[in-house]
Amino acid sequence: MAGAVTALCALFTVLLTLKAFAAVGIGGAFGWRDGSVCASGPHTHGGAEDWFSQAMEPRPGVEVSLTPECCDGSPSGGARLLSTLTELPSSALYIGALFLLSWLIRAARQNGPYTFRTAGRLRILGWYLAVGSVVCHVAESVAGAALLNSLRAAGHRPLLYDVTHGMPYFVILTGVGLLSLARIMRVGTEMREVLGCPPGDLLTHRRQGPEQE
Repeated sequence: MAGAVTALCALFTVLLTLKAFAAVGIGGAFGWRDGSVCASGPHTHGGAEDWFSQAMEPRPGVEVSLTPECCDGSPSGGARLLSTLTELPSSALYIGALFLLSWLIRAARQNGPYTFRTAGRLRILGWYLAVGSVVCHVAESVAGAALLNSLRAAGHRPLLYDVTHGMPYFVILTGVGLLSLARIMRVGTEMREVLGCPPGDLLTHRRQGPEQE
């Protein structure tokens, strides 16, 4: 089981790495390519009289909304860097999480699940996901807002992204859940130390203890 999980971690790491680097030669990745750089606006436009609404032919009383997108056919290096920062942090977060998961699996396989080392590594993974996902999301939101403002005409009011929009709540909750599980495993490890049983025999010792007494 541990070998299969390790293999999956390696596979996902290779796929993310290919997206980050090898894809540059087949169309580009993270904004570094021969082509335009685009940024979507945080606000939508809607109405019943514009050409887009008329093309969609909505029924009476229904308004059609669209999100504006600005594209630069000859972007500068700064625009490409901002475009990179709208995607790269999340990919780096997931690659790091896969390495930490592999690190955790090795500890559990070598020392057993109920050890301070395994619980500590699980706690690190939990904090990494809970805090790192928020930091990456905020960084990508700020970079997206800066990119969009750089594509707009001078003198316009700067647009700010709503950082709560698209917040990775699932990843955050996963990190919090791992922190709780790490706490439970640490308590179990402390119980094992008190009972003086091997790491894999904690539950067996607890079941057999009352009968032996």
